[in-house]
Amino acid sequence: MPETPSSSTDRSHSDFLDRELPDLNRSDVHRPDTQRSHVVLVGNGDSHLHVAAHAERLIQQGARVTLVTQQDFAFPDWLGGMLGGEWQLDDVRLPADRIAAHGGTHIFAEVLKVDRQQRRITLDGGRQLDYDWLSVDLPPVVDEHAVPGFYTAKGVFTASAEDLWSLRQQLETQLAGADAKLPSVAVIGDGPVGVELAANLLALGERYGRRLAVTLIDNDRRPLPGACRRANRWLMQRLHQRGLRLELVATATRYDHNQLILDDGSAVDADLLLVTDHLRPSPAIVLLNLSHDESGGIAIDTRLRSQQDPRLFLARENPAGYADIPTKRERAALLLESLSQAVSGESRTLRHDQFEHWKALNLGDLRDIAWRGSLWCRGRWVRRWKHRRDRREVAHYLGKT
Repeated sequence: MPETPSSSTDRSHSDFLDRELPDLNRSDVHRPDTQRSHVVLVGNGDSHLHVAAHAERLIQQGARVTLVTQQDFAFPDWLGGMLGGEWQLDDVRLPADRIAAHGGTHIFAEVLKVDRQQRRITLDGGRQLDYDWLSVDLPPVVDEHAVPGFYTAKGVFTASAEDLWSLRQQLETQLAGADAKLPSVAVIGDGPVGVELAANLLALGERYGRRLAVTLIDNDRRPLPGACRRANRWLMQRLHQRGLRLELVATATRYDHNQLILDDGSAVDADLLLVTDHLRPSPAIVLLNLSHDESGGIAIDTRLRSQQDPRLFLARENPAGYADIPTKRERAALLLESLSQAVSGESRTLRHDQFEHWKALNLGDLRDIAWRGSLWCRGRWVRRWKHRRDRREVAHYLGKT
């Protein structure tokens, strides 16, 4: 499958060494590969990064785990910081072949065909892989028909690592020139992701002592829908003080002459567009030969399994029964648990709040915010906590102590 360049647990790698290496005394670990169930992960999405980092869990249950991707992973919690100048592109890239540190196998290849009846995928070069469970997690692409005129803008960027890096380089070139006119940037938001990217665009300008004209457009009433009112009120005040223009309960209807026209008729200056909404699945999804519902989506159950093929997991679709769209971390944890139950044959009830944890955003000004339901906190210590958590997860995946 062609891939669009993309764009975790809190235990340390030393803890992983003590407790999570496959038990070599287990008979299922030593079974020949042909007798072990085969989990194939196609794509370099965020959920597959989490599964790859915990492949030993599936291996302990008697499975083989194979990752098929031509692209490396990108650590999602550092993408905002990279846009704001805190991280470099090489910092956020995590090699796909490091799944080997957790007992899995990486194949650098493109998927050309999926035979769901035979449970077999065909790779470029003619190689074929049989699977028992197939998970697909491919980065989405911008839906060019969602907002008429999108591509007449001077630049349209997604939240992939490569796009964000390209946007940062373009802006830094102009920020470094004292007399250069700075472009206006509109972030067409997606809840917390849009907030973090907009805040770090402000941070990038602040690093150069200049103010970027940044607007965040979101269709929700609150920038953080899952957080309490006090947290949202503090966040909006903070972003307003730093110069962000917030357009909430708003939808972009068209782009015309360097402006986004909103549904109320107002205009937003926008030389550059950063799109985290108005996305559609990777074109490679058509290889799965699945039918779509009336909304254009693919029906999946509460465990991210296709309702048309229970051997197929679709990490990008929204699971049934969730009132709110799960965060990236919640979705990744759900996929790992679902694959684990499929491999082991167990069937445990999944509660909607089972994977809910503290959520944290890097706001680019050392005053990060974290929340969980009605609880919230902010400040420099949130930044320190988030950094420790993120570094542990990266070290764990890379196989470092």
